[in-house]
Amino acid sequence: MYIPTYLDVFLSPVRDNAIAQAAIVGLMMLILLDWAFGIGGAIARGEFSSKKMREGIGHKCTELGFVLVGIIADGLLFAGLDMGFNGPVLVTIVAYLCVMEIGSLLEHFARINPQMADSAPFKILEDAHVIHDGAEREGDGNAESAA
Repeated sequence: MYIPTYLDVFLSPVRDNAIAQAAIVGLMMLILLDWAFGIGGAIARGEFSSKKMREGIGHKCTELGFVLVGIIADGLLFAGLDMGFNGPVLVTIVAYLCVMEIGSLLEHFARINPQMADSAPFKILEDAHVIHDGAEREGDGNAESAA
């Protein structure tokens, strides 16, 4: 099958890169797990809401949009466009999204099984939330965050 060069330039950074392929498949698996455990946990707690589900679907679509931006950026770099940087944009984006999905899965696991929340991985997650939440509060000018 003939693929025009102007399209193939965007496909080749994924088609010819086993790391990018594995990263995308891994991200899709994490997204599916996050979705399944999120719905399962919400149903188990009696908190299932179509509004929350729509928000979650929106978040997942945004993540897939980021993946598409990474594919396009890598294609532009592969084609020779000088964007002031070079490097694996797609793999970097997908790696970041995988870390986010793993964090979200750990949150689901902690809500489903609160006894697990006392284990080491969850303490690390809790510390990261405290650091992140504190940085957000400091940046928003909220005087209460200083207390």
